[in-house]
Amino acid sequence: MKTAVRTLLFVIAACLLVWAVLPEWRIVSQGLLLGAAGGSMNAFLLKRRVELVTMSAAGGGSRKMGLGLGSRIATVLLVAIIAYRFPEEFSMPAALAGCMIMPFILLVAAFIHNKQKH
Repeated sequence: MKTAVRTLLFVIAACLLVWAVLPEWRIVSQGLLLGAAGGSMNAFLLKRRVELVTMSAAGGGSRKMGLGLGSRIATVLLVAIIAYRFPEEFSMPAALAGCMIMPFILLVAAFIHNKQKH
C-alpha cells in the first residue's frame, strides 16, 4: 500500500503540473484529480475492510457488518455526480478514469512485490 500511495502522489503531482502548464487541459486534469481522490478513498476503505476480515478470521473478534461494496460504489457515484454537476470544472470521462488509477497501481505494485519476494 505504501508503494501505491507514493505512486499515486506522483500521478497527482503530474496532474497538477499539467494543470499549471497547459491551460487547455485543466478540465481533464481536474477530472483526473477528482477521480484519483475518489479512487484513493476506495483503496483505503477496501484496506480497512480486508483488515477487519483478517482479524475476524484470526479469531480476533466478531465479524463487523458494514456497507462494504456499497460505500465504494457510493464514492464513485459521488465523483460522477460532482463531475456531472460541474462540467465546466471537471471532465466526466477523466474523473471516471481517475477512479480506476488506484486499483491499477495497486495491482502493479502487488505484482512487483510478489516477483521480488519469490
